[in-house]
Amino acid sequence: MDTDTAKTQVAGVVDSAREKTQAQAEQAVEKGRGVLRTQVDSRSTQAGQQAQSVAEALRQTATQLRGSGDEQKVRYAGIADQGAERLDRVGGYLADSDAEELLSKVEDVARQQPWLVAGAGLFLGIAAARFLKASSNERYYQRRPAYGRQATSWAPTRALTGPGISESPVLAAPTV
Repeated sequence: MDTDTAKTQVAGVVDSAREKTQAQAEQAVEKGRGVLRTQVDSRSTQAGQQAQSVAEALRQTATQLRGSGDEQKVRYAGIADQGAERLDRVGGYLADSDAEELLSKVEDVARQQPWLVAGAGLFLGIAAARFLKASSNERYYQRRPAYGRQATSWAPTRALTGPGISESPVLAAPTV
């Protein structure tokens, strides 16, 4: 076998493998996009229906407030009606629009105001970190020793009361 023929055959196999891999990657990306579109569509429809439900509850509350006859409550009823109208419009938009329209709107906002998106990401990251930190203390104290090892605990050598005490706690014997 000639080395040029072998190189040509190897190059053909490599090209074929690359094309096959690229086609599979494109299929995976399209499948992911389809799942994302489906999720956005169903979640936005649910959110729209919930917003319309809340708007209806606000309208009922406004009607009850108007029935009381109190001038202050009548003003609150007007505010509730305005909120219900806005929620109803948002709910209708979310329920009626498809995933492509919603995703393109989000992309447009992200392109026009990247700092807003970065700020929202920062805010969500801080909120998630606070949540994880708050829940980690509970997990820490509920954790049991792994693999049959006994836990050691820190205990002070005597009661630490009064000003100026500078004794540090010492490691106590393992508890059984």
